[in-house]
Amino acid sequence: MFLRHLFAIYLAISAVLSASAEDTPWHLSAQSQGNVAPSAINTANIRPGPNSIVVAVIDSGVLAKHPSLAGQLLPGYDMLSPPNNLRGTRSTDFSPDERDARCGQRLVSGAFRTHGTEVASLIAGNGVDGVVGVNSTAKILPIRLFGACSMARADLLDAIAWAAGFSVSGVPDNPNPAKVINMSIAGGLTVCGSDLQQLINRVIEKKIFVVAAAGNNFHKPLPEPANCKGVISVGSVDAENRIEVYSALDPRTSIYAPGGGKRLANDAQWSVNKLMVATYELDFTGQERPAALLRGVGTSYASPVMAGFVSLWLSHNPNKTPADFVKELPKFLRTVERLEKCPDCEPKGLTAAAGISKP
Repeated sequence: MFLRHLFAIYLAISAVLSASAEDTPWHLSAQSQGNVAPSAINTANIRPGPNSIVVAVIDSGVLAKHPSLAGQLLPGYDMLSPPNNLRGTRSTDFSPDERDARCGQRLVSGAFRTHGTEVASLIAGNGVDGVVGVNSTAKILPIRLFGACSMARADLLDAIAWAAGFSVSGVPDNPNPAKVINMSIAGGLTVCGSDLQQLINRVIEKKIFVVAAAGNNFHKPLPEPANCKGVISVGSVDAENRIEVYSALDPRTSIYAPGGGKRLANDAQWSVNKLMVATYELDFTGQERPAALLRGVGTSYASPVMAGFVSLWLSHNPNKTPADFVKELPKFLRTVERLEKCPDCEPKGLTAAAGISKP
């Protein structure tokens, strides 16, 4: 088992290091590779450090058999409680609901079914079929929170607590507490609720990083969980480093990362303006098959880019804290053009141009 684990890490690193500029996803490209997207985060040539970092993906569940995630997943949990859980109860089965699952009259969409898989691949994709995560040696802790039925607030709190290694009633303790928690979800209260804020405070006190999507609310303020203090809230920019029209717009937004959008009006390699993700599609018989597609669009995808970046930094600096990262953050920032709609905003983008491994 140990040797297989080392071999999987070796393959993941080799896949990233051997990639040419053409093979590198546009959002990861490095300045040394020549003509790159203005918002690329410049991590393509950065080797992960010697420390494997656990990143929790609190989402719709992960399809574990995707080849681009082989060797990347830890045992996770389905934190969706009844009656919202179509399986009847919480369990170790972190896979999403079936494609045709119904919650009353609501039919789960294919996009919801593959959402968690796509998010996980942006963090730790192993390079198979060109799906390269920001940190190919990170380990994903999958936690299912929603499916055909909506999530309950209590489930969200339990999911965060379990990811952090806190005890949750009726659930076995998590043997692999996360160092980074990614939540590509948004839409809670317009002001962070005291219950959620108190939990996030406990998580941060444990030196765990919390990253959340700013939300696709078309330039409105941050919703939960991105509006909670201590959370790294992530808005979305296009390949040309402009804030996307769908992204939340708020002075409290911590950072903007590539999130994709509509195709751009040029013939550059990155004009497709969508992120390469591990997903599933239907074949001509209507059966699902694994795929690698330029399909990622939204702050849901900008958030794991940031979470992967934090995990890459931690792989070199495993004892660093969220407070340490805030101190070092200025060297990882680039200017993003302001929008008149938010005169108080000073948007900053993400880049590793100054180096990520230096303490």
